Amino acid sequence: MSKTTLAIHPATHRITAEIMPLKLNKNLCVIALFLTAITAIASAGNKPQDKPTLYLAAGEPNHQMVKADEVNLPQTDGLKIVIATHGWIEREPWPGELAMAFRNKVDSNEWVCGWFDWHNEAMVVNPRDAAQYARDTAGKMLAEQILKISKNPRHIHLIGHSAGSWAISEAAKIIAKQTNASIHLTFLDAYVPLGWDANSLGDISAEPNTIYWADQYMTQDITLDVTYCRLAHAHNVDIGDITPGVKDHRFPFHWYPATVLGKYATKDKYAGEKLYYKSGNLEYGFARSLEAGKTNWEKSLKLPMGNNIIKLAKPKEPFDPFGWLFRKQSN
Repeated sequence: MSKTTLAIHPATHRITAEIMPLKLNKNLCVIALFLTAITAIASAGNKPQDKPTLYLAAGEPNHQMVKADEVNLPQTDGLKIVIATHGWIEREPWPGELAMAFRNKVDSNEWVCGWFDWHNEAMVVNPRDAAQYARDTAGKMLAEQILKISKNPRHIHLIGHSAGSWAISEAAKIIAKQTNASIHLTFLDAYVPLGWDANSLGDISAEPNTIYWADQYMTQDITLDVTYCRLAHAHNVDIGDITPGVKDHRFPFHWYPATVLGKYATKDKYAGEKLYYKSGNLEYGFARSLEAGKTNWEKSLKLPMGNNIIKLAKPKEPFDPFGWLFRKQSN
């Protein structure tokens, strides 16, 4: 067996690798979600059972993802760390692709970019069980992995979709208690099981000295109110109306990486579609992160959390009743 080795240069700290709401019957929605779960679980039945794992984006020469616990990383204070994680029964590779997109944007002397994989534990029939595992177990494991990289990081940005929102929230609470890091959480259509308190997501009030801000990007789709919750500890933005086609619970994890790249990726299901990310003059998505620059992050810190939901919309085309005729003649 081969083993990838990561190293952080002692001077630069650079990591390198060697070697709409839909008008549908609620019962039909539940059945559709159930069938989706059964299909996904069945397709993953023969895959190896790995424990939850943190992967890091390495640079030259291969631009690959490597397991954090299989490399020797020196403890380094003051690092900035961004980690993405998935939700219930997701097999899409977006968290790793997002981590690499971040790495290609930021100064790798200062940032560590990665993704947290708890796929096997998320492959359950009931999404509530996945959320409970994320909250009670995965979040702690994620925090432990991050603190192994840096016991005193400067900044932490955690991004989670659906049930994965509970993992990043719990990890943030642990990190806030043990470090002085500023914390940024990005919730992508957070899933809140019936009977759970949505206000506990991102609630770091126990650590009042922590610099904290969060954003949530949500859609009003067939998952109904369990993923359309205004969070008290996040700046809430509805991106459903800018979905190319039918509103989809998974659209946020296609949209957010696109805001990093500036377009939908070539292999993305929305490749070639126009990307919208503004409300007036304010940009959302990547632009609200420290990764996009200190000025952007400072502006984000001034945006209210627990706000009335802001809706992004496609700009209206100017009325031009004869435009089609001139376009046809010019062709």
